[in-house]
Amino acid sequence: MSLVVALAGSREAVIGGDRRSISFLGSCAKLEEELYSGQIKNDEELLARAREHEATLQVSDGREKVWKTGEVLVGEVTEISERLQRRRRIYLVPGAHLVVDITGSEAKISSTGKVGCVVFGNRITQRLAAEGAAKAKGRLNEAVIESILVDVADKTPSVSREHSVLRTDARPSNPDAALMGALQADCRKNGWRLCGPCAPQ
Repeated sequence: MSLVVALAGSREAVIGGDRRSISFLGSCAKLEEELYSGQIKNDEELLARAREHEATLQVSDGREKVWKTGEVLVGEVTEISERLQRRRRIYLVPGAHLVVDITGSEAKISSTGKVGCVVFGNRITQRLAAEGAAKAKGRLNEAVIESILVDVADKTPSVSREHSVLRTDARPSNPDAALMGALQADCRKNGWRLCGPCAPQ
């Protein structure tokens, strides 16, 4: 996980995400704890601590975590281990958003909402993003989300300096149906089974 910030406003939807992907080849709980708690401040420290822990990492900055599907904005973070692959995905349009947790081939709707801001990330990125949103006194927009991504990247190597920000002011006539349609299309494409209390029967 790194950082995705999504805003479903009444008139616009905005989503931003970094592009970093970090894979731990083998278990190194101590290094992960140092990284995701904010003890490690930059890439140089991350590589140095990995050597000290004799841990092997793969770090890349080419993973797009936000995209657009029709009129719906989508964002995703992933957690991959030797035993499990988990994804957390958000779908949003102006006035509505939908959060889905995907484990293996099962997609579970974990929450739905109208206007609001949702942050995906590890402990340090979520805390820093919350601080950035607080400085804006709740007046979030595309520029604020971009500034949060830049600021967080300066303080933790779990986030890349490169990022993507997408925005739309196209509000579907039925926002909830548009979100569910995008999710169902992804389930068919990826072979996921949709479940949860909000799933259609």
